[in-house]
Amino acid sequence: MRITLHAASPASLRDPQLADLVRACAHETAEHQGVIAPEVEVFDDRIELSAPLPAAILLAITTEVRRATGRWHRAKYGCALWSGE
Repeated sequence: MRITLHAASPASLRDPQLADLVRACAHETAEHQGVIAPEVEVFDDRIELSAPLPAAILLAITTEVRRATGRWHRAKYGCALWSGE
């Protein structure tokens, strides 16, 4: 299973520190839920999360990553991180 989150800006995720933050959030969320951490591939304009998990669980992890990192980004930079925010 693979889920993609698109960034609000084409180069939003180019910053390696931001990419690391998104990865860490995905891994922490999975650990908190007691499931295996998804693989997180970061591109300049999107992230792709994949794992051999039921779709609902991977979607829940992705939703939490979007919510937590989006809130943090808006508070720090004053703009949306993810498309559709």
